[in-house]
Amino acid sequence: MEAFEYRLFQEQDLPSLLRLWEEAGWGVLTEKQWRAWFVDTPQGPALIVVAVNAAGEVVAQEVFMPSRIRIGDKVVRALRVSAPILRENLRGESLRRRDHPVIGLYLAAAEAAAELGFSVVYSLPEYGWLPVFRILERFGVPRFAKATYGCATLRLDDVRSSTAKGPLVARPISEFGAEYDQLWACASESFPIGCGVVRDSGWLSFRNGGRIALEVRHERDGSLVGYTATKKQSGLLADVLARHPEDLTGVIAATHSWMANCDEVTRSLTHLKVMKTTALEAAINKLGFDEEDFKFAFTCNTFDPSLTMEIAPERWYLMPGD
Repeated sequence: MEAFEYRLFQEQDLPSLLRLWEEAGWGVLTEKQWRAWFVDTPQGPALIVVAVNAAGEVVAQEVFMPSRIRIGDKVVRALRVSAPILRENLRGESLRRRDHPVIGLYLAAAEAAAELGFSVVYSLPEYGWLPVFRILERFGVPRFAKATYGCATLRLDDVRSSTAKGPLVARPISEFGAEYDQLWACASESFPIGCGVVRDSGWLSFRNGGRIALEVRHERDGSLVGYTATKKQSGLLADVLARHPEDLTGVIAATHSWMANCDEVTRSLTHLKVMKTTALEAAINKLGFDEEDFKFAFTCNTFDPSLTMEIAPERWYLMPGD
């Protein structure tokens, strides 16, 4: 295989990188979109690693999106790994080779991330990508913690949510303001959230702009109980949070009821889908979700060995949109 240089993205790489994005089948991406998605994030620019050939062309790239993770009573800097993008002629090569771009990209990113002060790296990859993380361990990368989750689905015409929502009402979110910072602070303690992405107002605004984002409030006094963010194309609940664990059932039920009564939603979606985490188990059971033949995957690792036990998957409050 041709030898490549692996390094952090530089501004002069952008035209070549945008061509790679389009040629690899990811669609046309403008410079404006690029900066909105990967530069102007709440936690600063993404860590982007590229593979460059002898002609100076970008032949592969991988994005590591910055976030903040709450671990117990402290907050650390983290990165979410996105799927790598490779030129077509590189995709059939064996991943077991150290000179494969997927290996080179990750090793370069891990070195840079540790130097820049990031503590945790995590991913919600396609289930079929889990073996890649095991292969990385053969090249000196510390072992990744891994977990899989099932999928549950509820038809939008199922009427059970109407009674389960109780006095809660969902409506579109106009702005993720200070109330959402208070919601996160309350949920962090009441669940409690041993490990999880910090869901402050800035993060929520950045992540949920293209989703069906709903606030759920008490009908009586208008107080904010929780929120949801659902993917428009698939009906997957990308994120949900409530002030207290016992409120999750009502928050999801109110979301389901609102979606079921929205013509714009029901023209394109027939089901609400959720990732079957421990946090959502009670709501899934009470609302009568059905099993779907699909598996979600999660992996995480740390550049700080003292955090290894603290980031175990069972400690995470985890959603697909994290």
